[in-house]
This record gives sequence, C-alpha cells and structure tokens, in this order.
Amino acid sequence: MDMKEVKETLSTKAEAAMKRPIEENPVDQVIVNKLPDTDNEEVDKVYQARWVWYHTLLALELFFTNLFLFILIIITLVK
Repeated sequence: MDMKEVKETLSTKAEAAMKRPIEENPVDQVIVNKLPDTDNEEVDKVYQARWVWYHTLLALELFFTNLFLFILIIITLVK
C-alpha cells in the first residue's frame, strides 16, 4: 500500500466517524458526558468541542511551520 492509499483510507475512516450519529460515536459520547449541562442541544456541544480541537491543531501546525521557516532563515543567513 503506497502513501496515497494510506492517506485516502485514513481520511475516509475519519470522515465516516464524523458522520456517525452521536449515539454510535464513542468520542462524541465522551464529549457530551464531560461538558456541563446547559440548554444547548448535544449537537451544539459536540460542534463546539470539535471546533476547539480543530483550531488547536491549526495553531500547532502554524507554530511548527513558523519555527521551520525561522530555522530556514537562520541557515540561509549563516551560509
């Protein structure tokens, strides 16, 4: 299996997991159970938790990208 097939398989599995109803998805059940009860529906809670995780991952990616760019600048200036 080459890298492209692996990526497609992982993205397909992740997409299928995100489309499952809350009752069938153990991650969503944990999210719903851990958050405090409010008047919002469960779907709103899951959306908010996913939003936080998604943006946390984006922030980490941005940090490492900037770090690598800074290292490249330093290497270029030294040579």
